[in-house]
Amino acid sequence: MHTDYLSFEDLTKAASEYLEGIKRSKQTIIIYNWIWRKIKLYMDSNGIVKCSSDVITGYLKITYGSKTISQLSKHQKHCLRCALCLAQFAETGKMIEIISRREPLKFTGKIGSLILQYVEYKRSMRLSSKTLRNHSWYLHHFFQYLNGHTILTPSQISPLEIMNYSTSLFPSRAGAKHLTLSLIRSFLRYLYDLGKTRADLSLVVPRDNYKKQPKLPSTYTRDEVSKILGSVDRSTANGKRGYAVLMLATRLGMRASDISSLEFGDILWSTNTISFKQFKTGETVELLLPAEVGEAIIDYIKYARPASESRAVFLYDKFPNASICPKAVSRIASTAILKSGIDIGERKHGSHALRHTMAGFLLENKTPLPVISELLGHKSTQSSMCYLRIDIESLRQCALDVPPVPESFYMQKGGVFYG
Repeated sequence: MHTDYLSFEDLTKAASEYLEGIKRSKQTIIIYNWIWRKIKLYMDSNGIVKCSSDVITGYLKITYGSKTISQLSKHQKHCLRCALCLAQFAETGKMIEIISRREPLKFTGKIGSLILQYVEYKRSMRLSSKTLRNHSWYLHHFFQYLNGHTILTPSQISPLEIMNYSTSLFPSRAGAKHLTLSLIRSFLRYLYDLGKTRADLSLVVPRDNYKKQPKLPSTYTRDEVSKILGSVDRSTANGKRGYAVLMLATRLGMRASDISSLEFGDILWSTNTISFKQFKTGETVELLLPAEVGEAIIDYIKYARPASESRAVFLYDKFPNASICPKAVSRIASTAILKSGIDIGERKHGSHALRHTMAGFLLENKTPLPVISELLGHKSTQSSMCYLRIDIESLRQCALDVPPVPESFYMQKGGVFYG
C-alpha cells in the first residue's frame, strides 16, 4: 500500500482531502463518501478492521458478482468507479483525475461526409448538442458496419445489407436498437431526397415494436424525509437557505425552477398563501403556506439572506448575490439526501424526487387526483396519472382473487399429468 492507514476513517479522510486538492466539488466528495460508507458496512459485517485494495475488491465481488460492466446500471457503474478510486488511492495515493473520454468519432469517405452533412442539417433544426452527439454515435456504428463490408458510396447500400445490419443490431438493448433504426431510416430518407440513392431505402429499414416503459417516480418515506430535513445544519446561513428550500419542495411540491425564481411579492403573508406563475407552464398557482414553511423562510430572510435589493427570496451567499438557479435547488436537495445517510438504492435524489414524494403523501391521504393535479400545477389530471402507480395500498384494492381450480382439472385423463 502507498500509506499504512490505521483505520477506514483515516483512509477516507485522506482520500477526501485528495479530492479537494484536485478541485472536486463538495457535493462530489459527499457522494464519494456516501458510497465508501457501504464498504465500511461490508467490513463491519465481516469483522474486517483494516481496509485495503484487496478488501475493496472483495466487496465488489460480493456486491456485483459476475456481472460485466455492460450489465450494470448507471448508478451501479458510478458506485463501482468510486470504490475503485478508493482502492487505487489506498495503493498509490492517487486517483484518476479525469474520466476517460471517448475518442472523437471519425467519418471518412463519401458516406462519412454525408453523415456529417446530415448532422449539420439536424443542427439547423435547432436540436440540442447532446442530441446531436447521440445521433453521431449511433450513425457512426452504422458507418463502421458499412466500411467493414466495403460499402463506401451511397449507391452501394443495398436492401440486403440494411436487413443484415438490422438483425444483428444491439440484441440486448431494445431502446438503443429502436433509436438506431429510427436514425438510419431518417438518414436514408435524407440521402434519397438529395438524389444520392436511386430508391428510398428508408422503406426497407424494419420497424420494431419497442415501447418505452415509463419508470416509477422516485419517492421517499415520511421517516426518510424527516432524516433528510434533520441532516441540514440550520445554524449556518447556507443551512437556513437549504432548509427553507427543502421545505418548499417537500411540503408544497414546488419545482426547482419555481423555488429559485420565488419573489417576495409571491408570498402573501396576510393570507398565508404563495401565489406565483409557474416557469414550466406559465400558469399561476396559489398554495397555502403552512406555518412551518413560513417560519423556515422567515428564519432565512432575517438571519441568513445577504443584504440585497433583489426581489428574489433565495440568493447565493457570494457577491454579487444573484438569485439561485434551478440547478442550485437540485444540488441542495441532492446534498441533503446523501448527507442524511439513507439508502437511496436506484432512486433519484434531486428536488424533483421530493416533489414526487409530496404527491405520494397526498395519495396516501386519499386526496382526489384533480386536487393533486391542481396543487402540483399540472395543466390536466393526465399529467398526474403517473403517481397512481406508486399508491401501493390503492393498487392492492384493485387486485382480483385467483379463482379456484376445479378438482376435475387435475383428474384429466385419470390424473396422469398431476399425479
